[in-house]
Amino acid sequence: MSSESLPTASPSALRWIPVRGDSMWPSLRAGDLAGVAPLTREPRPGEVVLARFDDALVLHRVQDLRSGVLSLRGDNAPAGDPPIAASRILGTVLRVRRGRVELGAEWDRGPSTVGRVRAWVRGRVARWLGRGGCP
Repeated sequence: MSSESLPTASPSALRWIPVRGDSMWPSLRAGDLAGVAPLTREPRPGEVVLARFDDALVLHRVQDLRSGVLSLRGDNAPAGDPPIAASRILGTVLRVRRGRVELGAEWDRGPSTVGRVRAWVRGRVARWLGRGGCP
């Protein structure tokens, strides 16, 4: 995603959200902190947003926006999320803290085949070990 299309915000204006899971690997990794800025406009395809679903907060990438309804998907997810109203988007990820390092726009690597294969293998191993995982 081009940094030209990203809103700007000072690091102190961001809300830092802990990242869990690997649905957005390698852009977002478990243990990272995602710096989320409130949106003052509709989200754009390609942006990683913080969305409020009924049962969870999710950091996923916008795939499409039509008539105020968004399609989101984790970069490594086998399928997209259920459609969600644009009004349920809390903000967009601008920065990432990984360990002691704060990353700017370079954190967003976008979806990757390696990431999807990695997530699929981890899910299969988890199922084999009886720990759940993706179907």
